[in-house]
Amino acid sequence: MRIDVLAAATGIVGAFLMAMMTVPALAFGLFLASNTAWMAHGAKHRQWPLFTMQLIFSISSLLGLWNSWLGPLILG
Repeated sequence: MRIDVLAAATGIVGAFLMAMMTVPALAFGLFLASNTAWMAHGAKHRQWPLFTMQLIFSISSLLGLWNSWLGPLILG
């Protein structure tokens, strides 16, 4: 599978899961997978603005994972 297709698919599924708010941690996990794949695609094709945007979105995804899953799991 092409990395850009994987990146798009995980981003789309993550967006629908977030919109339904049923499993936000899974949505943020899919966003993180999408961000990582887009960064790989951006680096491979030397699309540095895309790479930088996805790097910043990755921070947002990690924050979402912390707030929706890891933080409550660790901190109670």
